Amino acid sequence: MLRRKASVEGRRRATAWAGLRRAGTGLRRGPARWRAGGSGADRGGPMLEFAVVFPILLVVVVVALEAFFAFVAVERLESAARAGARVAGAQQLEGAESTARRALPVWLEDAAVTSGTNESDGFYVEVSHPLPIVFSSAGFDLSLTRRVDMPNV
Repeated sequence: MLRRKASVEGRRRATAWAGLRRAGTGLRRGPARWRAGGSGADRGGPMLEFAVVFPILLVVVVVALEAFFAFVAVERLESAARAGARVAGAQQLEGAESTARRALPVWLEDAAVTSGTNESDGFYVEVSHPLPIVFSSAGFDLSLTRRVDMPNV
């Protein structure tokens, strides 16, 4: 009686596995382990998609970084020109260039700073620097220039 009950249970399990195998949703026996069912034809698909998308993603990230650094450089040049123009307006060009240089960050310290009088009897401070490109193999020769005019008050 005990044997008959065990064989019924065994048949029930075998039938369940066979049904799953037929439906294509179950597990099938691999060489040394159980693995998910399927044909195995798409095993390299995700790697191929990554190989196609990764260079494009890398270029987008590099361009975004370069644009970020360019915008930061423009903002810093503008800020230094404003600081120099404020001093030029208050002290009649005395110390305008040195103030603009002190306002520049270390990575822009080789910028060209000029100051003088403009056509409306005011003062100007102009700060120029080549575009800071991290990956300089592109060969861009761009210069960033910011000029701030201060009226004579």
